[in-house]
Amino acid sequence: MYKIQMQMMCGCAKKDETLKEKWLNKTFKDKKEAEFEALRLANHANANWCKKHRFYAVEEDSVLKIMVELACPKEI
Repeated sequence: MYKIQMQMMCGCAKKDETLKEKWLNKTFKDKKEAEFEALRLANHANANWCKKHRFYAVEEDSVLKIMVELACPKEI
């Protein structure tokens, strides 16, 4: 069984009503499905939230963690 966890819940994550229902309260039997959903969550966060943080997925044992960079580098 695989799960998705958020490393840190920023304000945008707390406000997103679909987060727990769609991603965090689920378990996945298939590793590929869990990886796909973790990437979907990271992409959703990067595309729809405040853009002050950058999100990416990292695998640790049977948990796919959504990690956050607290400050995005400024564009050059």
